[in-house]
Amino acid sequence: ADTINYMEFLSSEAMSRNMSIGLKNAGEVLSNLTSTVQFSVNEQCVQFSECGKFAPMVQAGKPVFHIEYPKSAIGQVASKVASDFCSRSGDADGSASFSTVMKNMDLDGWVEFCDQVTANTTLVVSDA
Repeated sequence: ADTINYMEFLSSEAMSRNMSIGLKNAGEVLSNLTSTVQFSVNEQCVQFSECGKFAPMVQAGKPVFHIEYPKSAIGQVASKVASDFCSRSGDADGSASFSTVMKNMDLDGWVEFCDQVTANTTLVVSDA
């Protein structure tokens, strides 16, 4: 109940400032917050077989940004691994309407999309 109340407070504050608010992971409470948050970010729902927990967001017409961190994510993910993460069935069941990407766990600028297109964004490192 505390989590839901806190998210409702944050959402109200964000909306009063013309901002959106999302929820990262937290599939256990998401069904109670679909009218409160505007999007969801989830990490590794395929790896942990929990993509179905994020279905309420899709059913509410809201985006789910999904990230997986395959061990082979160095330059390009092996086709079989990418297929498993992007298949929308098996461990990925429930992820059909997600926006899915694969990243390195160290969160560098590299990303691979489900169509196996890759991109690499140059990161700016600060001295701070």
